[in-house]
Amino acid sequence: MTYSDESVAAAIEQHFEPVQINTQDGTSATAALVARFRQVWTPDLRVLSDGGDELHGWSGYLPPDEFLPKLLAARANALMRLARDEEAAVAYSTIVESFPNSAVAAEASYYGAIAAYRHSHDPADLLGGWGRLPVDYPDSIWRVKQSFIEQTEN
Repeated sequence: MTYSDESVAAAIEQHFEPVQINTQDGTSATAALVARFRQVWTPDLRVLSDGGDELHGWSGYLPPDEFLPKLLAARANALMRLARDEEAAVAYSTIVESFPNSAVAAEASYYGAIAAYRHSHDPADLLGGWGRLPVDYPDSIWRVKQSFIEQTEN
């Protein structure tokens, strides 16, 4: 199982306060949570703020080697939504460096450039980061999302 993997368990313990809910228990409290978050499939993972606002979420099983980078990306996304851009940039960079072939690496590269730019206000951080996408992840949707800069350079 994914959650019992040592590296996954360590990341959860270090960065999150996990809560597991049986969505089939039939209680009104569970039904309210299912309705609030429009849960349709399990596993359904949500990263919430201290106030209960959703900062990131996803559904579906992932094996440990994909779950861990996805979990770390969820944390990075949450940090950016909380305007903790410097921390987010570091978190995204860690994903790209540690898991360059994972399914979320291109997304982390894309958002890492945004977080770095939001922190520094230096366009070179954004354009330099996005400039790596055609090289490192040429077939990624995240490269397509920044492709307008390729068109303006020509």
